[in-house]
Amino acid sequence: MAFAACRRLIGASYRDFCLNPKITVKALLAGFDFMSLREGERGICPFVDLSIEASGFGQKIVYPNDSTPHPDYADPLVKDVSDYRKLRRVELKEADRMQNMVEMIRLLVGEEGRRVIVGGFCLGPLAVLNMMRGPDQLFRDCVNHPVEVMAALETITGTLVEYVEAQCDAGAIGVALDTLFASWNGLSRRLWEQIEAPFAHELAESIRRKQGSVFVHNCGHGIYLDLQLRSMEPDLVSFAHLPDDCSSRKELKARYGDQTMLQGHVSTALLSYGTPEQIMQECREQIEDLAHGGKGYVLAPGCEFPPNAPLENLIAMLRAAEIYA
Repeated sequence: MAFAACRRLIGASYRDFCLNPKITVKALLAGFDFMSLREGERGICPFVDLSIEASGFGQKIVYPNDSTPHPDYADPLVKDVSDYRKLRRVELKEADRMQNMVEMIRLLVGEEGRRVIVGGFCLGPLAVLNMMRGPDQLFRDCVNHPVEVMAALETITGTLVEYVEAQCDAGAIGVALDTLFASWNGLSRRLWEQIEAPFAHELAESIRRKQGSVFVHNCGHGIYLDLQLRSMEPDLVSFAHLPDDCSSRKELKARYGDQTMLQGHVSTALLSYGTPEQIMQECREQIEDLAHGGKGYVLAPGCEFPPNAPLENLIAMLRAAEIYA
């Protein structure tokens, strides 16, 4: 999950990394070389940032040179509850940045002659809507105006279905769905199951129709893993923090290890500020708790490897995997 950090290997700005598919692919391939990954070890999701889908609907995005793109918070696309029903489905050919994502997958598959495993990525519909409304207002609306919110989610999901199918057609082995708000950071369990779960299920089914694997990423605290498994039946779940019904990694493995492959969950704060020795020790403990039995385990950061973190900490994770797995 080293994405934007790789831009530093080729001297690219964050803006260019996010907006130019050829630069993105060049940076990711440079990451393979930096990590000395051989054929058979190369797997990547050409993730760039979380504003891709919202920009397709017309949300204004700010693109700093050295940090993550974000919506123009002063000018949200959805300014009022009445705007939810004004959203219109966007055709993929009209969404430049979503087309860029598909093109990056196509370029990676072509560049590597299928010697690389390429996965796709799609922000969940509620998270897309959050980019156009803002979390405070959106959470209130989910409680007070759920029907209006769900009308917007239906529109958004129509576009996202076309988006994930296009990623699979471009050569992705599957697509990761980011359902952040299925956690304590988002909605209550009951509300998430009512409002987003049906649309998450629809997206997962569209990926499976294309013979793709379904992956889930959720870096929230207290994730509702049971609800996500029920609605999306993912082959792999990437997480940063323990589910709301687990008190330890060993309990997580015992409860869910036979249902899905687990991926995670080295702290991004540790990767930013820790030493290589501290990171290797943390990786060792996670491998001991999560790697054995069940459907498997992927050692990884809990979210994207921090774009400006020391690259030697990335190497420390690789060393830990080689030594302790």
